[in-house]
Amino acid sequence: MKQNVWQKQALKTIKMPPSSLLRQIRKKIDPHSTSPYLDALVLLSHISSQPKSRILANPSPNLTPEQQTELNLALIQVKEGIPLPYILGAWEFYQLPFFLTADVLIPRPETEGLVEKAIKWLQNHPGRRTCLDLGTGSGCIAVTLAIKIPDLNILATDRSYPAILVARKNAQHHKTEKRIKFLAANLLTGFRTTVDLLITNLPYIPTEKLKSLKVYNTEPRLALDGGSDGLSSIRKVLEKAPGIINPGGLILLEIDESKGHESQKLAQSIFPRAEIRLEKDLSGMDRYLTIQIK
Repeated sequence: MKQNVWQKQALKTIKMPPSSLLRQIRKKIDPHSTSPYLDALVLLSHISSQPKSRILANPSPNLTPEQQTELNLALIQVKEGIPLPYILGAWEFYQLPFFLTADVLIPRPETEGLVEKAIKWLQNHPGRRTCLDLGTGSGCIAVTLAIKIPDLNILATDRSYPAILVARKNAQHHKTEKRIKFLAANLLTGFRTTVDLLITNLPYIPTEKLKSLKVYNTEPRLALDGGSDGLSSIRKVLEKAPGIINPGGLILLEIDESKGHESQKLAQSIFPRAEIRLEKDLSGMDRYLTIQIK
């Protein structure tokens, strides 16, 4: 899994004894992960039911026979190519735990950046308190916003009903289900409501590019495939968005790093009077399109 910048910095300081259990797990995960230290730490923390800080202090915790069996099974699944978050059934997003199944996309640090922009905008616009999270997946965006902005009213949609079930479970776990309405819907088809904030991490990877990536065979393609140019879903949403977004509202989209200028040009053709910005993620890649409606 891709790491946050702070995670990369923290992991540089890890010094594990050569024979430690954490190091042994890292070596086994290494060929199958882009972040073996982090994945080993998360896995051992989960198996041993100990916080990551305690594992760093004691990288060889004593495991019960049941825990050792669970660890062995998890390592076999990692070797088979199953992503660690699906093995664990949960992953962290914005320092919050979220349940996962193979029906939903694994939350990424890039999407944390999208949520951060939404939080700042909502804090600066206290009169704007209606939000649409389009393509909610695990519900990580909607739930995080509901936690950080307690008076926000959110409609979270997804065309995958199994994904809606996962998102609802996460909302219940974080006690935000009363402020999030979940709806199975295909993009903006049939919408009659208007909102102040439309935030979405739609499928945006161009089809041919997606086929060359590992996630093509490990995560739901429905949540990844952006069509031939990576803009298929984004185009459909933006074309209908003028009837959804309130005057003075904001549209926030996560995009493929290679489609920044195309996305910006598309948005300008639909919202010629809006303030449209292309912004970068922590890796310096074009990642976010913000459309501030006048």
